Amino acid sequence: MASTKLKTVEHPPLGIITNPYAGKNAATSHRSKELQRIIGKYGLVKESRNIDQLKSILSEFAAHKVPYIVCDGGDGTIHWIVNTYLEILQATKREAIEAAMPVFIPTNGGTIDFIARKVKGHGGTYKILRKVHKLLEADKLPRPVPLRTFMMEGKYTKEHLGKSYRKLAFAGALAGFAQKFFNKYYESGKPSLQTIVEVITKTFTSTAFKGSWFEGYVPKDVAGYANEIFDPFAADVKIDGKPVPFKKLNTLNVGSIAIEIKSLIKLFANADRDKKLHMHVGFLQPHEVFANLGNLFAGADYSGKDLVQTTAETIEIISKDPEGLNPCLDGELFTGMATMKVSVGPHIRFLGVQGE
Repeated sequence: MASTKLKTVEHPPLGIITNPYAGKNAATSHRSKELQRIIGKYGLVKESRNIDQLKSILSEFAAHKVPYIVCDGGDGTIHWIVNTYLEILQATKREAIEAAMPVFIPTNGGTIDFIARKVKGHGGTYKILRKVHKLLEADKLPRPVPLRTFMMEGKYTKEHLGKSYRKLAFAGALAGFAQKFFNKYYESGKPSLQTIVEVITKTFTSTAFKGSWFEGYVPKDVAGYANEIFDPFAADVKIDGKPVPFKKLNTLNVGSIAIEIKSLIKLFANADRDKKLHMHVGFLQPHEVFANLGNLFAGADYSGKDLVQTTAETIEIISKDPEGLNPCLDGELFTGMATMKVSVGPHIRFLGVQGE
C-alpha cells in the first residue's frame, strides 16, 4: 500500500463532521464522544445540526488546512460538505479549487452511497475510523482517488428572487422521470432496494393498465402513478452550444462519473470512458423506458426515437415553466432553478477505506 506522508499542522489531521440528529444517528446516544474516543489524537469530532454550523466548522478546518475530512453520512452529506467548503474557498478556477480542497473520507451512512462504492470504501463511520486510526499509526494511509465533478451555475426563479447559485455534484437527475423517481424514492420513510423495486413496479402497473378494462381495479395510489412520472416539461437545451431538437422533454440527466445505485442501477458509464459529462436529453415513451430497463441494469447506452445520449463538456438549460426545475443532485433535492449551465468541474479527492 502506498504511503502518504502527513504535513505537520496544529490541528489534528482529521476533521470528523457528524449530525447527531440525522436519521441513523438519532438513536445513538453519545455518538460524538464515541467517534472521538475511536480516533483519539488524530482527529477532532464536530457536531453540525444545520448549514450555519457546518459552515463555521468547515471554516475552522480550512483555516487550519486540515488535510482529511470524514463525512459521517451518505452522498447527500458529502454533497453539502463539499459545496459548503466551495463557498468558503470562494475560488472559481478549476485548478484553484482542486489545490485547496481537502481529501474527503466517505462512509456508508446513506441510502445509496455511490461515492463510497466508487472509491471502494466500505463500512460505517465507527469501523472506518478504527481502520483510519491504525493506518495513521503505521503512517500507511492509501493515496486518494480523484473523482471528476460537474459545476452547475445559474439563477433561481423569480419566486427565489432570481438569486444566483453555484454547485458541484457528481450525478444529477435534473428533470423528468428520473428526477420524479427520486422524489418517490425519498418519500419512503426508509428508502432501500425494496423502495426502488416498488417505484418501478407501481410505474409499470399504472402504465400497463392505463385505459384498459382493468384500470378500475388498480389501487388509487397506483392508477395515476405513471402520468405523474412521465409528464413532460418545457425547456430549451443546448449541448456544447448546439440546440437539442426536441421541445417536448421528459428526461434530462447528467453525470460526471459512472455510478451504481444499490448494485442494481448503473448510470453514466461513458463519463469515465470519455472524461466528459455523460448526459441523456429527450422524450421517451413509457414503453421505451421499460424497454431500456435492461440497459439501465447493465450500464449500457439507452435507445429512443427522441433521445440524445452523448458525452460533452457543457449543457445549458433554460426552463420554460415558471416554477423552474427541481433537480436531484447526489441524492439531495433542490427546487426552483430557472437556468442551469453544467460544465466539467474540478476533481475532488476521496480516500476509500475498508472499515473493520
